[in-house]
Amino acid sequence: MPPRASSSKTAITAGILAGLLAAGLGAYYVYNPPAGTPATQQAPGAQPEDRAVDALMALPEIKAWSAHIEKASGGRSHGAVMESDPEQRLVDGQAYFQLSFFENAPDAAHRWESFLVTPDGKRILVEDIVNGDYMSLERWRKESKPMERVGN
Repeated sequence: MPPRASSSKTAITAGILAGLLAAGLGAYYVYNPPAGTPATQQAPGAQPEDRAVDALMALPEIKAWSAHIEKASGGRSHGAVMESDPEQRLVDGQAYFQLSFFENAPDAAHRWESFLVTPDGKRILVEDIVNGDYMSLERWRKESKPMERVGN
């Protein structure tokens, strides 16, 4: 067989994937320190984005999803919250950070859900992929039953 020429598309795809995985793993370890590392409390002057990410990471669904991904993959995949768009989004005059929860597997990153979180972390909306709108956590829990994704 003649040697196969390498494809620049393959190289580009591999580079993009490696970058996504590195960013995701970095975000995971920033917001989920390895076992045995003392948990850090947010300082009163913490950045608004940090408060928003912390509020999202505190959701029982995100905690359960992260634990499930870690366990099901034997530690090869991890859950991570990453900013999906650097621009804040205005909804009814309120600014929100645009964040998503991803499963970072060795070969790809998979988005599980997208959220809007206020800078103070007190209000969280969930993307409704059917109509492109956002819904409250209560409605999301009732309609989407997110804990069923991990068998809880």
